[in-house]
Amino acid sequence: METKAEIRKRILEVRKGLSDEEAASKSAAIVQKVIKTPEYEEADNILLYADYCHEVMTRGIFEDAILRKKRVYFPKSDNLTNTMEFYQVVSVRQLEKGYRGIPEPREDTQLRYKFYPKEDTLIIMPGVAFDTSGYRIGYGKGFYDRYLVNKRQLSTMALAYACQIVDEIPKDVHDIKMDKIVTEEIIYSFLRI
Repeated sequence: METKAEIRKRILEVRKGLSDEEAASKSAAIVQKVIKTPEYEEADNILLYADYCHEVMTRGIFEDAILRKKRVYFPKSDNLTNTMEFYQVVSVRQLEKGYRGIPEPREDTQLRYKFYPKEDTLIIMPGVAFDTSGYRIGYGKGFYDRYLVNKRQLSTMALAYACQIVDEIPKDVHDIKMDKIVTEEIIYSFLRI
């Protein structure tokens, strides 16, 4: 079996090979699937990521959630501790380049709008690779696994292009399985045990 590092390197190359048009088209198809899921429709709070580096684009989800009067939160990373917190954002103008150039909530949004875990919340996550059992590989720092460790009441959904799905990912004890993975071709759903 490939190591996580080998899978990460291989899938990042594949993802980088997508044209801007392919990424936009596939992302639009994924967004349409996401906004029709019961998990999304029923959630009052959406924890979303700002895409970068050819990740599945999330602007359509953000705009739909705002129209539906959902509260939308984006992560702010602390690269010294490899942790993150989510802060409410009502406009993309409230985002600025942060860790690794990823758009994050501006400092002034952090004073008032920190997310505190609630039952009616869907966290929509990026990743590099995903397997058909619901496990993911991120960029290797463990931000999302650390964030979710004591927040299992949150519903988890990962967004991926079909080319990011692999048969099996090596699992560590701290790895958290997704509830759903949405690609442009199929939605994978997994039961929690």
